Formats: sequence, structure tokens, C-alpha cells
Amino acid sequence: MILFNKLIFCMAVLPLLNGCAGLPKGQAPTKLLDMPSINQTLAGDGQAENLIRAWPQVHWWQAFHSTELNRLINTALQQNPSLHAATARLAQAEAVSDYQAADLLPSVHANFEFHQRQFSGTDFYGPNGGKTFTGAYLDPAVFRYHLDMWGKDKATLEAALGKERTQASEVAMAKLMLSTAITRSYIRLCAAAEDLELSHAMTLQAEEKMQLAQLRWQRGLTSQDPVYASSQQLEAVRQREITVSNQVQITRHKLAALAGQGPDWGQSIRPEIHAIAGNLPLPETLALGLLVHRPDVAAALWQVKAAAQLVKVAKTNFYPDVNLVGFAGLRSLNLKDLFLSNGASIAYGVGPTVSLPIFEGGRLDAELKNQQAAYTAAIENYNGTLLVAVQQVADSLSEWRQTLAHDTSQEQALEAAKAQAQLAGERFQAGISAKDGIIDAQLALLEQRLNSSERNTAHLLAAVGLIEALGGGYQTPTLTAQQGRQP
Repeated sequence: MILFNKLIFCMAVLPLLNGCAGLPKGQAPTKLLDMPSINQTLAGDGQAENLIRAWPQVHWWQAFHSTELNRLINTALQQNPSLHAATARLAQAEAVSDYQAADLLPSVHANFEFHQRQFSGTDFYGPNGGKTFTGAYLDPAVFRYHLDMWGKDKATLEAALGKERTQASEVAMAKLMLSTAITRSYIRLCAAAEDLELSHAMTLQAEEKMQLAQLRWQRGLTSQDPVYASSQQLEAVRQREITVSNQVQITRHKLAALAGQGPDWGQSIRPEIHAIAGNLPLPETLALGLLVHRPDVAAALWQVKAAAQLVKVAKTNFYPDVNLVGFAGLRSLNLKDLFLSNGASIAYGVGPTVSLPIFEGGRLDAELKNQQAAYTAAIENYNGTLLVAVQQVADSLSEWRQTLAHDTSQEQALEAAKAQAQLAGERFQAGISAKDGIIDAQLALLEQRLNSSERNTAHLLAAVGLIEALGGGYQTPTLTAQQGRQP
């Protein structure tokens, strides 16, 4: 009962001792930036928010309806080394959180101490003078519990959990960057494969035109000028075909590397030229609350949360620290008598141990200033990340709209080229014009198809850019940008 009263007395007096190390005066805290308004930039259909409520999905790339793209991304998610490294860092953060959680619980361990003591001089030590004793302490139960009076342990755990969630967001960011990189490369591969087919068709048309020009010159029907002109045109389309063929191979190699495979693996990739489609519910306006899906925004916010808790930990270092310690065991002056009933004594005890920060030479002040500066930096990093995210959404949506306008005009140009090719064929069949007209019309049609392929590729890439700007399919914990607490 006396021991319990002493413990209560110590706990009552400790708050009066917190003046041992005075807290420094802090500066005005930096504030989290509110979600910027871009209504003027993204003005449009008011139904857009309804269209996008069920989007983005976790596997957003499936909206392109490409089995080969699904295979590539699934392989990359399993084999990519950079993603594996990010996952390993997440496992480390989880282990740190588990370690900090263990500090909230009491600890019990065993202790054994072996020592030798020599007593010199017979006058002072009597009959033990000049003798050496080999003693031991055996404590099979040593109890320790940190009294978290100021919330230090809880704040440390919250900081560790914040870092864990930050790392989880970074893993999600790595997956997003990997999946968007693969999607972009695969779209370019499909476009290059289609361009290669069209370029080869143009080469065949140019060769036929060259043969006609040579035949007419050899028969004396024309001068050699058309031969030179046809030869230049043929070499130009051949060079284009060689360039596009090389681009196909390079894109295959890049996709193989992103999937965590060697270059030869890329030869097995099947470009689905006419299958890939951009059937994505992209709206005319966006609710910027969707930016909570962005892993980098979520990571920056969790960094703020963790930094705030570390500031709290630094503040608690100015207060007395109390541990409740207990033990029970045996004490023996001679090791051989440790387990004998008459040779060892039973010892036990329980009570608080108090650590008072009286003079630390400025160490505590420096640590608190360090954590406060880190907290300010985390807030500014979040604010900067949020501004960049909003800009990227606005830019991506503008680019996507621009590709839509270009697609419409290109469709008209393609239809005109088809009509011209049909008319040239009819004139040749009627004997009104030579075959050169058909060849030139076919070359013009192939050129327009190449332009259509480029426009379609630009539209698909813009769609991927908007998906990436919005965070893809990442789902954050229940957290919004306005929930950041300040210490």
C-alpha cells in the first residue's frame, strides 16, 4: 500500500516538474492549401460528375478492350523490378509500424547477471578480506511498462502508420506510372504496326508508278523527268517504311523491359491494330475531389500527418519520462549457492523510474525545431503537389479536347480522299485519264490514313494522360485533402 501511495504521489508531482526543460516559442504554423477552383478552365457539361462517379476503376486499362494490353500489364505487375522494390519498402514501413505498436504494450523478459567481486584488506572487510566471490543475479521475470502520460508512444505509432500509408501510396504511384507507361507504349506499337502496313502499301504504289514512268521513257513517250520524280518519291516511302519498322522493334524492346523481361520476349507481343479503342467515360467537367485518387497527392498528405505526429513526439521530450519497472528473482554471493535454499536470497520489487530533462545543452530545442521545419516542408510539398496535380488535369483535359476536334476534321479529310480515289478509278475505267491518276489518288488516300492513325493515337494517348492526371484506379483510405491536422 505504501508503494502504491508513492507511485500516486510521483504521478501527481510530475506535471509540476515539466519546467525543467522549457518549450521554445514556435512560429505561426503553415496551413494546408484548399482545393483550387478551376471552374473557368474546366467549364462544360454539368452532368460530368455523374458520368465519372464510378470511375476510375482499379484496372482502368481494361476499358481499352485489349486482351494483349491486359496481358502486358499483368505481367509487368508481377515481374517489374522497380515495383518489387517499392513493395519491399512498403513491407519495411509495415514492420516499423508493428515495432512501434509493440511499444504500447508491457514487456516481460528474463535477466541473468554473472559477476566476480574481490574484497581487499582484512581490517575493513573482516574475514572476507582478500577473498574473491563469484556471484549471480537471476531474474526470471522482469516487467517494464512505459507510462505514456504525454501521448509520446501513441504519436510515434501514428507517425509510423503515416509513413506506412505514404509508402503504400508510393507503391500505388509506381503501379500507376508502370501501367500508364505500358499503355502508352502499346498504343504506339499498335500505331507503328498500322503505319508499317500503310507504308508498305505506299511503297508498292510508288514502285508501280516508277515502273510506268520508266516504261513510257523507254518507249519515247515522255522525257526522263517523270522517272527522276518517281524515283525520289519511291525512295522517300522506302525510307519511311524502314524508319517505322525500326520504331516497331524499339517499342517492342521497351515494352519487354517494362514487363520485366528480356528484349526477345518483346517479339511475342501482338499489336491489336484495329481492336484497341478509347471507350472511356471522359467528362467535360471534373470534380477536383477526384484528385484524392492520385497516389502522389495522398502520399504528400500522409507525410504531413506523419510529420505532425513527430512534432508532438519532440514536444513530449521536454516532459518527464516515467517507466513502471518490476522484477522478481534470486541473488547469490556465490554462484554455486544460487539454487540452494540457504545460499540465495529472494529479491523482488516494483516502482516507477523517472527521467527528468533538466539540462540537455539545446538538444531538445534543436530536435523540436527540426521536426517543425520538417512539418512545414511537408505542408509546402503537399501544396506544391496539389497545384501540379490540378495543372496536369487541366492540361490533360485541354489536350484531350483538342484531339477530339482534330479527329473530326481528319475524318472529313479521309472521306474526301476516299471519294477522290473512287473518282480516279471511274475515270480510268472510262478511259478519260491514265493509271497515274489512280496511283496518285491511292497514295493520297494512304497518306490520309496515316494521318488518321496519328490522330487516333494522339487521342488515345491524351485519354491515358487524363487517366494518369486523375490518379488512375488508385483508391485512397477515407481521407480528403481538407482533413490535415496541425499540431
